[in-house]
Amino acid sequence: MAARKKIRLYCDPEVRDILCTAIREYAHTAYPAGGSECAQVARYTLLELAAEIDAGITGHSETVQISKRPRAMVKAAIEYYFNRMDEARGVASTHQRSLFLELLAGRTVTSSDLQAAAAADNAGIT
Repeated sequence: MAARKKIRLYCDPEVRDILCTAIREYAHTAYPAGGSECAQVARYTLLELAAEIDAGITGHSETVQISKRPRAMVKAAIEYYFNRMDEARGVASTHQRSLFLELLAGRTVTSSDLQAAAAADNAGIT
């Protein structure tokens, strides 16, 4: 049995926007312009991935298939994004963070799921 080389993301545009923001912010921070050749390849890969997700998830299509290769970098981007958000707000985003990691596992994530997760995080529910 061949290993799957693709991940299918299922989300609405609001969730897509957060995911793409996380990927772009991480790409610019972790791999700044002018870094090593390897770092520039990683930066380019992440920025292209964000553009691919942006173009694939629309009001008419809530699914996009992406390469599995940058999965670890996307997980790092999600962690980075929520770590920064937690630091700025002083509230742990455990449920929201978990939703985005589940998105990478093929779960459908909607803005209403995200709102419920944010409410749980703000209430301190574990």
